[in-house]
Amino acid sequence: MSDQLVTFLRPTLDVVDAADYLLISKYTVINRIKQGKLKAYKQGRHWKIKREWLLEYEQGLIESKK
Repeated sequence: MSDQLVTFLRPTLDVVDAADYLLISKYTVINRIKQGKLKAYKQGRHWKIKREWLLEYEQGLIESKK
């Protein structure tokens, strides 16, 4: 993954931002969170995902495809 692309990600993302980055729907992101596959925390009513957690999830997807 390009370091340049990572610098465009904010330190904390919401579900829509994570979905846009992963090219999946926001509902899929929420399902992955509820399944425990993607780390996240709630801030009020909204899910928040740390950039490191999103990149770890992405790396896990890449490794599982090998």
